[in-house]
Amino acid sequence: MKLGFIGAGEMGGALIKGLIHSGWPKEDIAASVHSQASAERVARQYGICAGTDNARTAAEADVILIAVKPGVVPQVLEELKQTTPKPVVCMALGWTLEKLQAALPGWPVVRIMPNTPLALGEGVTLFAFGANVSASVRQEVEAVFARLGKNVELPEALFDAGTAVSGSGPAFVYYFIDALAKAGRAQGLSDEQSLTLALQTVVGAAKMVEHEHISPAELAQKVATPGGCTAAGLDVLKTTGMDEALAKTIGATVAKAQEFGKK
Repeated sequence: MKLGFIGAGEMGGALIKGLIHSGWPKEDIAASVHSQASAERVARQYGICAGTDNARTAAEADVILIAVKPGVVPQVLEELKQTTPKPVVCMALGWTLEKLQAALPGWPVVRIMPNTPLALGEGVTLFAFGANVSASVRQEVEAVFARLGKNVELPEALFDAGTAVSGSGPAFVYYFIDALAKAGRAQGLSDEQSLTLALQTVVGAAKMVEHEHISPAELAQKVATPGGCTAAGLDVLKTTGMDEALAKTIGATVAKAQEFGKK
């Protein structure tokens, strides 16, 4: 199956990198980007065919993946109308199935929201499928992203919430790792020591949550001996409002995503 990417920036590039890392043949991946200079860079970076003709890339693909900024999507959809209908997978923020279907009547359209850890095969992809997507097409599209991490199907009403947690979530985790490392440096650790400790601690803790059969809150309590140093630290997190801060963070992210959906 040949995949045609319209756009190969941060997210499109992460997907291409992840697919190649997973063993997807480079000759079955093509990309169309906004300039010849960018096409040459993409071709050189990933070893795939890259150009600037969206319609040609779409025509030669079995599945089209739209990975451009939301404001560029209308132009791309107009160009796709020049080609034969085929599955279209769109990851642009705010582009609902209704909008996609209105632009491409009768086409099988899929709305997704991936995150950048897909480049390492550790991502999450949210899915919502249009009415014209057959069972076989659905299976093919899901199989592509299953190579890159976990797939989660959501009703569109929850898509913005899911996007806030998994799509934007990596940035919030990076911020936490950076803050944890800074706190270590403030106590005398070197930059390298503090970042190594913070990073590996987050990686290990995440794996514990994945493999243990109890909630993260319960795991936290298991580490925190009553009256001990961990308990003292958790008390500070609770009293300074970490839960509230995260709730507001996700709320603001959802609100912004909803704004894009109304445009």
